[in-house]
Amino acid sequence: MSLESNKDYEVIEHTADIGIRVSGESIREIFCKAIHATVDLLSGGIKIEPVIEREFSTKEENIKTAFVGILEEVIYFFEKDLFLPSVCSINIEKGFYEVFLKGDTVSLEKIKNGIEIKAVTYHQLEIQAVGDGFQASVIFDV
Repeated sequence: MSLESNKDYEVIEHTADIGIRVSGESIREIFCKAIHATVDLLSGGIKIEPVIEREFSTKEENIKTAFVGILEEVIYFFEKDLFLPSVCSINIEKGFYEVFLKGDTVSLEKIKNGIEIKAVTYHQLEIQAVGDGFQASVIFDV
């Protein structure tokens, strides 16, 4: 499963914070959509070319903990190297998550409307089956 950024998410207004809600046909799809939504918030929605590859993996039996950890890793890449992905692919098997990203480093001058995300929270975190697919909601501390 590979997805490119397309603003396929809903922003959740929350007192002094901000959140996102994503829907998809699979758990992999909602993970990638959440990554893209996080990147859109961080970058203010700028176009990011997929020229640099990054990958990481995590082993976590709890899907919510894995979800938060993966989003935190994406935020860490931005804080550390100004790397933002525009393409995401993820493999999930028995609590093992392999995340493959393609994106680019950006200059802070290029980001005009980005939101500083301090942390991914567990407050109102939901990952659930909905109809024929799945939905996830998460609140960010900003």
